[in-house]
Amino acid sequence: MKPATKRALVVLAICVVCTSVFTVLWMRHFVPLQEMEFFAQDWQTRIGRKTPMDDRLVLIGIDKPVYPSSDFSDEQLRQEPVLRDLQKNFPWSREVWARLIQKLGDAGAKVIVFDLVFAAESDSDEQLKQALEKYKDRVVIGYNIGENKTDRGSFGELDLPNASVIDAHGTNSPVEDDRLGYDNVWADFDDILRRADYRKTGEQLANLLPPDVVLESLDARALRKFGRPDLIPAGFDSHLFRYTAPPGSLEGFKPLPVGDVLSPKIWEKNFGNGKFFKDKIVLIGPIAEIFHDIHDTPFAFPKRQMPGPEIHLNIINAALHGEFLNEPPLLAQSFAIIIAGICALAFCFLVQQPLKRFFLVALLTAAYWVASYFIFNGSDSTFNVLLVMIPAVALISSSSIALTYDYLLERLEKRRVRRTLERYVSRDVVKELLDNPETFFNALAGVRRSVAILFSDVRNFTTMTESADSQALVKQLKEYFQEMVELVFAHNGSLDKFIGDAVMAVWGNIKSESAAQDARDAVATALAMHKALAKLNADWKTRGIKEWAIGIGINYGEVIVGEMGSSEKVEFTAIGDPVNLASRLEGLTKEYHLDLLLGENMAPLVGNTYILRTVDFVQVKGKTKPVDVFTVMGDGAAQTVSMPVWLARYEDGVRLYRERKFSEAAVEFQECLRKQPDDYLSSMYLKRCQALVENPPDESWDGVFVMTKK
Repeated sequence: MKPATKRALVVLAICVVCTSVFTVLWMRHFVPLQEMEFFAQDWQTRIGRKTPMDDRLVLIGIDKPVYPSSDFSDEQLRQEPVLRDLQKNFPWSREVWARLIQKLGDAGAKVIVFDLVFAAESDSDEQLKQALEKYKDRVVIGYNIGENKTDRGSFGELDLPNASVIDAHGTNSPVEDDRLGYDNVWADFDDILRRADYRKTGEQLANLLPPDVVLESLDARALRKFGRPDLIPAGFDSHLFRYTAPPGSLEGFKPLPVGDVLSPKIWEKNFGNGKFFKDKIVLIGPIAEIFHDIHDTPFAFPKRQMPGPEIHLNIINAALHGEFLNEPPLLAQSFAIIIAGICALAFCFLVQQPLKRFFLVALLTAAYWVASYFIFNGSDSTFNVLLVMIPAVALISSSSIALTYDYLLERLEKRRVRRTLERYVSRDVVKELLDNPETFFNALAGVRRSVAILFSDVRNFTTMTESADSQALVKQLKEYFQEMVELVFAHNGSLDKFIGDAVMAVWGNIKSESAAQDARDAVATALAMHKALAKLNADWKTRGIKEWAIGIGINYGEVIVGEMGSSEKVEFTAIGDPVNLASRLEGLTKEYHLDLLLGENMAPLVGNTYILRTVDFVQVKGKTKPVDVFTVMGDGAAQTVSMPVWLARYEDGVRLYRERKFSEAAVEFQECLRKQPDDYLSSMYLKRCQALVENPPDESWDGVFVMTKK
């Protein structure tokens, strides 16, 4: 199977499997996916539009379990004796609630809602019962749908008001008496309240009542008595509602203390003798934390929990403004996940570059989130749609897995190709080919570049081949090449080719930091080659193998770099006069009895790094223009090794020689030989000077030494 076909099948399988898994898990309400969806919903709730707060809604909060005696004056207590009950521990006398109903009812409150059950019997139940009867068209009180756990299991039960308050213990009393509404709110499985339940059937309540019996919530009853039963959402499902404000924020409902409403002075001053409450829904319930009637909300700041009475006001407020969030049907949600999988598959096949594909997936995901945000915040309540975020997660997951597969596949393929190519060409060529293919392929057509070229050659190798064992010689040559090539690569060079026993390496043909760095790397390689050969010779000597010597020539100049060859065989190489000169310099090492020679263009590039020694002003065979030739003294850097005194005299001698002052130059070379008796260059120049003193040259002499052989 072709790699492209295999890759296509694997990517297809990844996208199909991921999409199928997400679709099935989502339809089966997989908890982790639900939690991710809740996180997205809560994020939108926090930053999105809120339901405007209706000024027809008022919250009277039971903000403390007991009022200190200092809260009310004697005059207030005489005017409103029921205030004395507030100075006792909660629960207070039901005369408090009866009096509150009377005051609010007389003030014209449209609906008076108690988020209280009044389940226990009290001595003052009669007063409350009379008030509930008098204002029965405007009062709603709560009951609780609870659970009774016994040894035989859990059973549902209704926690109704005491019969002394409302006789609601008949079979259908919670249905028939419109003063009763259940005060339960049901959170999602993560204990966060996002939905409102306005109706419940007996069947939904585990047959606590006959299946066809319909119970209405405290909020639904309030809306009905407010004259807006049309605003109660139809059906028996839970409804996602839009909150008014985060808990504890300044934009939310401001609770009025019970004591303030009952206080005659504040009633007159702050509430205009009750005009403030006219035609409003007034909800009364516990808001102090001590009552533990608190619920987690999607918000996190300024706080997360909201009192139950404020929750009910948010639910009523959402109904008054029609601020419910519509979720797409489960089938549509699943279809969206499938579409996301198709998009991921399309990206995998149409966009091959991983980074570009990553940005496209990120862009599409961001666009989906932005679209969901604007749809969530639609000004028209009929379009308040809460888009499911799981399709975006499915898109990211499918794309990420496919992208990871492609990345690993590419890495493995690159590694395989790299290992194959590195057997034939330099690592730099391979790296440039794999990492920057466009740059490399542009170079294949032919470009001009300034490079450093190194030629190394084994001395007398041809003679050795005539008598040496062929297999042993090939093995020795492999050992030699292995060491030399590793040094070229270690110093950022490119192996151009092997020419018999010769090695040609180039710096700057593929990648160059600078001309000076390329030149320094080439010289460092040459010095390292000599050290490595010394170790090889020591090893060969112990094994009875003949030792080798090498000569190295290095030149710098502009060459043509490109792919050379025929249709059957090509190689990436460099051609030009600087290449030829480097080869000639390698040949000259034998003439000057040196291991390393540098062309004149190398001197200014490495002169600050290495101590250079002038060799000659020479015209190599086949060239008409002479060049200065140098060698490197030792293997130390110029910054750490000072020039020997004799070398300074040698350089003076060369200068005098080129100035035609042969007698003076001879003196300098003689002094050098006194210090360095075996120095070939000093001896060579001394002989030249002596010959020129005996036979002075004509005016055309320019100090150039012409080589007659390579």
